[in-house]
Amino acid sequence: MSDDHFQRLLSVQDHDTRIDQLRHRFDTLPERAALATRQQDSKKIVNQREALQIRQLELQRNLKRNEDELAALEDRRKKEYDRLYSGEVTGTRELLTLQEEVDGLRSRCSDMEGDALELMEAIEGIESDVVTLGSSLEAADAEVVSAQQQLAEAEATVQAEIDQETAARSTEAAEIPETALASYEALRSRMGGVAVARLRNGTCEGCHLALSAMEFDRIRHAPADELCHCEECGRILVRT
Repeated sequence: MSDDHFQRLLSVQDHDTRIDQLRHRFDTLPERAALATRQQDSKKIVNQREALQIRQLELQRNLKRNEDELAALEDRRKKEYDRLYSGEVTGTRELLTLQEEVDGLRSRCSDMEGDALELMEAIEGIESDVVTLGSSLEAADAEVVSAQQQLAEAEATVQAEIDQETAARSTEAAEIPETALASYEALRSRMGGVAVARLRNGTCEGCHLALSAMEFDRIRHAPADELCHCEECGRILVRT
């Protein structure tokens, strides 16, 4: 490899580092977190509304059951009342017993009417809360849409930078011998993204450790086109 190839390899490393940074920025955009928060807010309202609607259905079933039982009791009370005053029953004890039965049925009907009223009031209250939550959900969903738009804009900005860096990287990489580029790619995957480092004053700027005097001297006198590696970290060294 020529000195120009080594310089291009350093440039490729710089572009790859920048691309990695941009991808991390893309994944951790504050707009992404803001959207997640807005979506959670919307989901919370949906859950609240669903819970109220389930409770509303339960109360409506209770009200229907109450109304059916009340209708049956009213029918029974009416029949007993008609029987009381029909003249069919003449015995004093029987009349007293029948009167107590009618009074008891009337009292039970009154209690059930009170229960029905409470159920209707509870249902109306829930219906009002469901409407309120519906309005809150519309507002929350509008915020979600706004957050999605803001995220899309932020992503587009970062993606444009990634595309620009990728294009520049491809231009530099095209001029590097395939074997050297393959060695670089393999090292990059093992070295946390940094595969090339400058060798300055006997120190690898990748791991910041000094090479042994013998190794440093060997590299100094190695052919200019030889691919040299740091004896400490294994990164490709570019001699300066």
